[in-house]
Amino acid sequence: MEDTSQLGAYGILGDVDPVPPSLLTAYPEQAKTLSLLYEVSRELTSILDREQLLFRVAQRVKRLVDYHAFSVMLWNEASQHLESVFTFRYEDPRPVRLRMALNEGITGTAAAERRSVRVNDVTIDPRHVTCEVGLDTGSELVIPLLLQDRLIGVLDLESTEKNAFTEQHERMLGTLGSYIAVALENARLYEEARENQVRLQDDLNTAREIQRQLLPHGARGIPGLDLAAAYVPARELGGDFYDFLPYGQGKLAMALGDVSGKGTAAALYGSLAIGTLRELVVSSSSNPASMLQMLNRRMYGARLDSRFIAMLFAVYDAAAHRLTLSNAGGPYPLLVRDGGTQEIRVEGVPLGLFPDTEYDETTIDLQPGDIVLFASDGILESENAREEEFGSARLHALLATAATEVSANELSERIIAATDDYSGPASNPHDDRTLLVLRVTSEAAADYSKLPVIY
Repeated sequence: MEDTSQLGAYGILGDVDPVPPSLLTAYPEQAKTLSLLYEVSRELTSILDREQLLFRVAQRVKRLVDYHAFSVMLWNEASQHLESVFTFRYEDPRPVRLRMALNEGITGTAAAERRSVRVNDVTIDPRHVTCEVGLDTGSELVIPLLLQDRLIGVLDLESTEKNAFTEQHERMLGTLGSYIAVALENARLYEEARENQVRLQDDLNTAREIQRQLLPHGARGIPGLDLAAAYVPARELGGDFYDFLPYGQGKLAMALGDVSGKGTAAALYGSLAIGTLRELVVSSSSNPASMLQMLNRRMYGARLDSRFIAMLFAVYDAAAHRLTLSNAGGPYPLLVRDGGTQEIRVEGVPLGLFPDTEYDETTIDLQPGDIVLFASDGILESENAREEEFGSARLHALLATAATEVSANELSERIIAATDDYSGPASNPHDDRTLLVLRVTSEAAADYSKLPVIY
């Protein structure tokens, strides 16, 4: 092996730099060794899979130092032991089950003292511990792997020959060891991040399923009413929600909400709103304006991180064909009648902003063939590639062309499909899209004495 005494002036610290041309000319042999170190360190710090990394380390160290057995032991902070994770013997990787405390054996000594230990003849060194690799060891070189002063593990090289490892070997591997330590720490952090990501994705999938199960599919038992809902979250978890609630004989309450923000926090806040609304409905059958007022107080008291909820709440009386609704900052509902579309203009402050907000309400007498649409702002704000919104004009035009015999479910599917087509297949939705569609039908003889059934 070449003399590496001149390498001290070119210690590899931080990001590795290529070998200076001047060194190639003045010290060709030393420069050759340094170039090899540069190549190896650059390669190792780019590998994030630990098994692949350790196998490559064993191969590359073999180019620098001849050995008969190579092993890596990593420091387990919890158990306070070095634990073997890799052995490379005669180019044959083998699993090992070796555990050592600090100051136990030559490896434990190197780890405890944070310094390289080179033993020319292990047969006369009382610290030597015979390992299960079954090698008739003559000499040993152990390099601590340190990240600053934090112990990552050790490299343990063994040879059947005595005096197999030199001071130059020790110096080279000591230089390379800091990069191996960085590479191992990168691999550990990568694996930890990957496991966390998998765990988070599993949690999100479970939460998404729970959130979907909180939302009803529909309601039946309301004479003269065809009802449908559509819900398309922009992420795994959405901040939009809707609900159907029995509100007395022949009466159905409907809610559509949109929580400020997105993601997990918005979904949890929306779930809290659903639970609170259901609790209030059980204990009170107030008119929509009073219901929003009570819900506002509860959401204001439980407000998280300055979030608020835009929400529509309405009650349909099937016997009277009458819809009474109140609005807490949501988009205006739309009434489709005789081919024309008009906004139902009722306004209000979003829930959770002020404790004593009062709300207005309006009542509409519906006719067979009428369609009422509640839509979250994600419908109107769906964007195309030029960042142009779908807008109310396109939605009104789509509704105006809807035939009276089109079912509520078919109409909701058409609206979602229209926004999908407008945005294009390559787009990433930036907001949840939620719809409630009510279509009034004719009922010659109806029983209005039953409670609606939510499913």
